[in-house]
Amino acid sequence: MWLVFLCYFALFLAVDTASRVAGDVILVAGTLALAITFLAIRPRSGRGSFSTHCQQCDASLQGVAGFPRATCAQCGHRQSWARTK
Repeated sequence: MWLVFLCYFALFLAVDTASRVAGDVILVAGTLALAITFLAIRPRSGRGSFSTHCQQCDASLQGVAGFPRATCAQCGHRQSWARTK
């Protein structure tokens, strides 16, 4: 993911050096692409975010890299916001 960002930033700098207006267009296009990507992969549970408590037993979900695990360690319930494998 970082490589994609670095390539985009290098493209922006190259275009911005040649033409200020074209650089601004690249910046706006990148922001729109990021927004569209975010909207396409966001959780579709209707709640808008991940829950840190199990929906079945209300136990606290363990976290991995800042996100709660999709399966409860206490009861084994898979949360509704979790993607299917």
